[in-house]
Amino acid sequence: MNTSRAKILATLTVTIAVAASVVFSGCATAVLPSDAQRVTVIPKESAAIEVYRPKLVVKNGNLSLQALVFRQWKAATTADSHVDLVFLDAAGKELSVDTTNFTPRSIPTQVRGPKPNGYVSVPVTLPPGTAAIEVRGHDGPHEQRKQQA
Repeated sequence: MNTSRAKILATLTVTIAVAASVVFSGCATAVLPSDAQRVTVIPKESAAIEVYRPKLVVKNGNLSLQALVFRQWKAATTADSHVDLVFLDAAGKELSVDTTNFTPRSIPTQVRGPKPNGYVSVPVTLPPGTAAIEVRGHDGPHEQRKQQA
C-alpha cells in the first residue's frame, strides 16, 4: 500500500509540473517576425561595459532589442558609455548604426552580492538585408544618433 501511494504521488507531481510548464511557457514570449528569426545578435564589450545576453523580442507588438549591461571591474565609471546597435548584412557590411543609452547611466561597483547591472530595451527596425546585429559597448560621448551607412 505504501508503494502504490508513493507511485501515485510521484505521478501526480510530474503531471502537475508538466502542466504548469506548458501553461506558463505558452504565455512567456511572442513569436518573432520571420525576418527577425534569421538575425544573429552578437554582444561586444568595451573597456567600461560588458553587454550580456542581447536578444530580439516582441514587446507590445513591436520588435525590440533587450540586453543587460554590466560594469567592467577595472572601469572607473560607466557614465560616458552607451550601446551601439550595428546592423550588418550577410557579408558583414554595416547597413546602419543606432546609438542608445542604458539605464541606469552610472552602474555602481559592488564587491558582495549580485553584480549591479544596467538594462537596454529599445525598439528596432531591421534595415532590409540584416543578417546580424552587433550590440557594442562604446565608451565616449553618447549622442542619440541614427546613421545610415
